[in-house]
Amino acid sequence: MRNSEIREIFFSFFNQKKHYRVFSSPLIPAKDPTLLFTNAGMNQFKDVFLGLETRDYKRAVSIQKCMRVSGKHNDFDEVGKTEYHHTFFEMLGNFSFGNYFKEKAIEYAWKLLTQHYHFNPDDLWVSIFKQDDEAFKIWEQQIGVPPRKIVRLDEKDNFWQMGETGPCGPCSEIHFDKGEQHGPVNSLENENRFVEIWNLVFMQYNRNKDGKLNPLSTPSIDTGMGMERLTSLLQNVDSNYQTDLFKPIIDFIAEMCGIHPDDKTSQVDFKVIADHIRALSFLISDGVLPANDGRGYVLRRLLRRASKHGKSLGFSKPFLYKISLSVIETMKAFYPELEYNRDFISEVILAEEERFNQTLLNGLKKFEECLEKALASKQKTISGTELFKLSDTYGFPLDFAIDLATERDVLIDFPGFQQELENQRKKSRLDLDQKKKSGKTFENAEKYKSIFTGYSGLIDQGTLLAIYTASENPNHYQIIPHIEKSETHSDPGDILLVFDRTPFYPESGGQVGDTGNGKNENVYIEINDTQKLDRGTIVHFARIKKGKIKSGDRLMLSVHPGKRKRTAIHHSATHLLHYSLREVLGLHVKQAGSYVGPDKLRFDFTHFKPVSQAELKKVEVIVNQKIRENLPLEAEDMKYEMAIEKGAIALFEEKYSDSVRVISIGDTSMELCGGTHIQDTGEIGLFKIISESSISSGIRRIEAIGGETAFLFIQESLETLNQIQHHFNQRQENLMDFLIQLDKTLKEKDKQLQKMDKVDREKESGKIIGQVQSINNIKTVVEYVEDLDHQQLRSLADKVKIKNRGISILLSNINGKSAIIVSIFENLTRKADARILIKEIASLVDGDGGGRADFAQAGGKPIENIPKLKKNISDILRKHLT
Repeated sequence: MRNSEIREIFFSFFNQKKHYRVFSSPLIPAKDPTLLFTNAGMNQFKDVFLGLETRDYKRAVSIQKCMRVSGKHNDFDEVGKTEYHHTFFEMLGNFSFGNYFKEKAIEYAWKLLTQHYHFNPDDLWVSIFKQDDEAFKIWEQQIGVPPRKIVRLDEKDNFWQMGETGPCGPCSEIHFDKGEQHGPVNSLENENRFVEIWNLVFMQYNRNKDGKLNPLSTPSIDTGMGMERLTSLLQNVDSNYQTDLFKPIIDFIAEMCGIHPDDKTSQVDFKVIADHIRALSFLISDGVLPANDGRGYVLRRLLRRASKHGKSLGFSKPFLYKISLSVIETMKAFYPELEYNRDFISEVILAEEERFNQTLLNGLKKFEECLEKALASKQKTISGTELFKLSDTYGFPLDFAIDLATERDVLIDFPGFQQELENQRKKSRLDLDQKKKSGKTFENAEKYKSIFTGYSGLIDQGTLLAIYTASENPNHYQIIPHIEKSETHSDPGDILLVFDRTPFYPESGGQVGDTGNGKNENVYIEINDTQKLDRGTIVHFARIKKGKIKSGDRLMLSVHPGKRKRTAIHHSATHLLHYSLREVLGLHVKQAGSYVGPDKLRFDFTHFKPVSQAELKKVEVIVNQKIRENLPLEAEDMKYEMAIEKGAIALFEEKYSDSVRVISIGDTSMELCGGTHIQDTGEIGLFKIISESSISSGIRRIEAIGGETAFLFIQESLETLNQIQHHFNQRQENLMDFLIQLDKTLKEKDKQLQKMDKVDREKESGKIIGQVQSINNIKTVVEYVEDLDHQQLRSLADKVKIKNRGISILLSNINGKSAIIVSIFENLTRKADARILIKEIASLVDGDGGGRADFAQAGGKPIENIPKLKKNISDILRKHLT
């Protein structure tokens, strides 16, 4: 049974049972910042189980992409050692949100396995929580499982909970018995004989802070079945790596390295590479890029570990990027996004492989130094401090260091390394705690809720809920009952106002906060910025221009219309830019940051090479075309899941609520966005890209302008162009050719001048060499020269030194400062040290300098009395050379 059939049977079965098919969420949890990666099918339903949101359906089915490389679910170190551990895997699951419970969940699981996947019931065992008599009865009396095959296990094995508190409940697992030839029936934990297929979680309790279990009013079901294990059983193979999920990838690796895929000595290498390249491909497709922390660091670790195992197979050059193509071919039928991102995945992996090879090259030099030091010591041990520095500073993997040290019979101070690692973790925790302490806090902020009304208008009445001002602790804001103009500090941020409702947009999603004013018969305030606190409270940074204000006052709040309009133009243009970049560069383009203000827009996005001028031109053309089409912008509130299924683009690291705002631009663009926008694209008027650059590995940045700002920019640019044309008396169509020819002519003349200058310098050096004097039988030259830059002065000093096989000291004034060069022939450095000479000479011009024993330079005040300075320098030489 191919994996495609397994998927189809699973979905078909639960569709017939009225389950709503939900697409896999990305590996970056969109609605749960507490998770590094999606690690279970229930992640996207977490708030439903917690009762924080509802869905339009009570039953769901999904096949979820998962990563388990952190926290308590961390299989990173087990990959390659076993036949079934993986970093990336797929989880099949069915879910009930207060609909059916244990009886149906057990019935569905048993029917699917035995009647549709055709498992022999005699080969299946089940485990239950030791106190779950209800589950025992269902398995025995309704399903017909013999009591001896129903195993009661304790809380550690068969009781699931989301966290220390919250929804939890007993679970029941279904296991496949591989037979007596794989060992005795002494325990379901005998992994040689028993394979866990499916885990059915019965969420029926809520655990409070005291640990007490209270029954849930609507018990729910969460199940999870590993695709890889299920496939290995249905394809009757002994290892997940022998299934059609992995075998094509391993065969591809084997063909590349010329080693048979069944070679026993290479199995660990094959497994690690096959597992990790799947993880890399899916992570990059979902927007994760290499970095030194967070998700990007996990990606980097996976790649480097796979690369290390590749070297064991004989790969010396980048190879993983080629294997990613095999992953895409194997998985694209179910995950078409892999095909869309094919080139991007390959480019990211290749660039990181090349970076790692360079890291190894640099780290290897440092490791060799540590190795030689250890070999010269009595202990013949590389210290933990040195190992940690190799890993942390130079990126040299610990396992590489261990292997290379073992080859030379050198020991590794692993406990010392672990201690250094723990010290770093403690420091990171302290830094994090300090950062938290340094964050701004607001007295009783959780009490105040602000309603934003600025989508429908720029003016509204609001009741003042709180007045905040800085306390003695500059990071803590305290509430005061009232304030007058005379008390207002010069810093507009010192007074923060919270209203029950406001048309002022608070800075978020890259869009700047609104500015404007507020007033009533007693007060006039100027609002200079608007921000949002963690809990959604909107704070207005204000100054009182007239009168006084107190809590409870009602004010008419007015947003600055011109600034809001220019900001809205740039925000809507950003959406069109995002769409156009995906059209021109590919669907791998994802937003990685933005700034939207009245002055310009800045858009950061994933792309692994510079965007060419031709591509930028295409992007610009598409955006302006959509502007001329005057497409309508529509804002609609809908459920998050519905928005994603409709094709709306979300920022994966953004935390969204159950209900989201979707901005659609005709049939062109659809994004989750809480910002303010124009009504039709025609209001943008004009769009112009100003610059494109790199801000980090795999992240590009475009700065652009729209509306009147773009018009003024183009107007000024054309005016500059007209001035250039007028200055050179050239028509526009001839100007570029004229400037290219002019540049070419100037370069040729510059070369001629350099040749003449070289001849002049040769004459100059000849004159200087003729001024040689002998001090204690050492030829010395002390001369002042003009019209040289620093490089030419240094070059001339060296030439004079070599010609005389002595000491040359050249002086000059360059850019309003003195320049002094001391150059000493190499076999004279025992008699004279340029570093000592330059210090004394520099003091004559109130300067300072330094260098090597044979060459030093200094600078100071301009040289005014040249003969006197030359005499003083000659006296210094006589003192040191006698």
